[in-house]
Amino acid sequence: MVTLMKIANLIFFLSISAFANQKPKIELIPPPKTMEDYEHHFKGCLENSECDQIMGLQLTRWNDLVKKLRDDIEGPAKKFQLLELFRDKYGIPVEFYTIQKSQQGFKPLLFNSSCKSHNPNSGEKILRGTSFLKSLSKDKATVWRDQTQIEVPVGEIIIPQPVFVYRDKKVTQYQLPIIDQPLFIRNGELYILREENDLFYFLSVSSSGDWKIQNIDMTRLSEWSEHRSETPCPKDSHRADVKYFEHEFCKFIWDEDLKNKVIVKMHKGCTI
Repeated sequence: MVTLMKIANLIFFLSISAFANQKPKIELIPPPKTMEDYEHHFKGCLENSECDQIMGLQLTRWNDLVKKLRDDIEGPAKKFQLLELFRDKYGIPVEFYTIQKSQQGFKPLLFNSSCKSHNPNSGEKILRGTSFLKSLSKDKATVWRDQTQIEVPVGEIIIPQPVFVYRDKKVTQYQLPIIDQPLFIRNGELYILREENDLFYFLSVSSSGDWKIQNIDMTRLSEWSEHRSETPCPKDSHRADVKYFEHEFCKFIWDEDLKNKVIVKMHKGCTI
């Protein structure tokens, strides 16, 4: 009987010892792959922006293409062709002014504007919006969102920058993203040099609102830049709505059709 008790006690203590020596399984949570995982709830969205998952996916797709083309050793013609194919299918991300009501429709990415007049103590704020646009005319913007093409009227929830070109004794109006400036004119179209994460490309904009990414000889940049200079604006009624654009300014740019410089009037929300 005593022997049986000793055996039972031995088995009990051995089982306790074996259990105590077992190490608990610990699984580590993998760290974020990039800093973007810390910046916003949705991957691809920008820090401190109002942005949903769909916009985050669209921005990720665009940034992946930009990185691929920037690091690719292929010639510029192929790069610009791929960019144009992307613009034609999905649009490109551009900035405009908007209001909170836009979230009821095409839901752009939103930031607060830094302009004091855009942030009244009471009433509606004017915001900076970003969406993927295929084209932009005086009347409408062609927006791509969630596999759908949407025609959004210009004037309330999309407010682009009106640009006036003084050429051939006429004044022609174009619509541009709020921070863009033309570098030169060709075939009556404005050519905008845009940059995205160190990838530079030219976007042509017609007065009717058609867009196209062009394969342009970048070695001529200094030539076009030399013709570009500040100049006083003509005193006339061609001006943007001061509710959105407090400041107007003018520059000479080179017109390849006229072989001469022409005046372009542009606008800023404010001067800061």
